Amino acid sequence: MRQVRLAIGCLLLIVCLAACATATPPANPAPTVPYTPKPLPTNTTSPTIAPTRPRQTAVPSTPTPTPCANPGRMESGSYPSVTAGQMNYRIYLPPCYGLDGRTYPTVYLLGGNTHTDAIWDELGVDEVAEEGILAEELPPMLIVLPDGGWIANYSSGGPGSFESVIVNDLISYIEQTYCAWPEPAGRAIGGLSRGGYWALEIAFRFPELFASVGGHSAALLDQYAWPAVNPQYTGLSQNLGDLRIYFDIGADDYVINNIRQLHLDMETAVPPIPHTWVLNEGRHEEGYWQTHIPDYLTWYSEPWSFDRGDYLACSL
Repeated sequence: MRQVRLAIGCLLLIVCLAACATATPPANPAPTVPYTPKPLPTNTTSPTIAPTRPRQTAVPSTPTPTPCANPGRMESGSYPSVTAGQMNYRIYLPPCYGLDGRTYPTVYLLGGNTHTDAIWDELGVDEVAEEGILAEELPPMLIVLPDGGWIANYSSGGPGSFESVIVNDLISYIEQTYCAWPEPAGRAIGGLSRGGYWALEIAFRFPELFASVGGHSAALLDQYAWPAVNPQYTGLSQNLGDLRIYFDIGADDYVINNIRQLHLDMETAVPPIPHTWVLNEGRHEEGYWQTHIPDYLTWYSEPWSFDRGDYLACSL
């Protein structure tokens, strides 16, 4: 009897050990806390700004029906970056892209530090754009979704940072590869969370390259960002010209303090710096950004014409 009990006990011990060895620990959700970047070596060489033509403002006109049998589509690709190597991107091409031989205004949307080029796609930016374009509530546009990778998380701004990737590499590649309107009036840039930091960093340092910039829950938390690149300073010290500026954030967002302070500083500057400030309900989360995508696309596209005849011819 004692031998039987010992045998049963050993058998139970073996089963228990096997179960413990195969158990899978619960997955942890991706953090939403903006990454504190590590400084790169100082590079004093100014970036080579993507070549541009003089700014021309598209003249809005009354929308005209443009029936189209070809739906819009999302494409993926990569481009060479002198600063960071091969980089991935996604691009939304509107219905009947390229068939009329005209260029399109372009929105560049950046993700946060835990995101890839997939985030805005997963939030449904292409579906919102498609619906708005087909309903003639939005003009046809390109939407570029670049991956930030290591350089967006481990640099703070200036030459040799993610700024150089966007300004020197991505914009030139897009405008040489697609029918993108190659003028400042045809470009907008925005981002969420850490991407909001980068959108503001880039546009405030190079306001002559863009018509509009948006910071959506912009996480202005970079401890290594010095005044020459930090949007909290460049937004006040730079001559931003006629750059359109949009800030929005949820009232319960934990990164609200610095972007709200920038809004107040711009509002009380002498003279005040024009910008749009939108305080919504919500927190720092994907549901918030997804809800407000229609607001973002409507705002970015306000200066752009619905009449395709107003745009430059595409040489591709």
